[in-house]
Amino acid sequence: MRIVIIEDEVFAARRLENMIHENDPTIEVAAKLESVKESIVWFKNNQHPDLIFLDIHLDDDLSFAIFKEVQISCAIVFTTATDELATRAFHLKGIDFLLKPIIQTDLNNMINKYKKLENYYCPVKPDIFEDIVKNP
Repeated sequence: MRIVIIEDEVFAARRLENMIHENDPTIEVAAKLESVKESIVWFKNNQHPDLIFLDIHLDDDLSFAIFKEVQISCAIVFTTATDELATRAFHLKGIDFLLKPIIQTDLNNMINKYKKLENYYCPVKPDIFEDIVKNP
């Protein structure tokens, strides 16, 4: 399984990567990205991973802005310290999330859930989060 971590806090990204490898050392971290801009460039120029761990609040914008520029064709797990937008994204669009600080057990359960359901995930449409961002 290939994953991408999009997180603007270097320590949080490194911690998440370590936790993922503790769960399954064979998981490949294809990229660790820190911004919406960097993520858009990466997704336009690289093969998409199987799973993305995505912080909602990045330094340069909400991560939802990525989907306006790039069609993402893999599953997404939001990682956030505040659960309001993540909860709404999950309930409205069926996308998973983990609250920070991430607990190893929660991460393990989410990865196991993904492995069981990976064939059911479909591409994210560019406007999927517009209603969430417009109506906080």
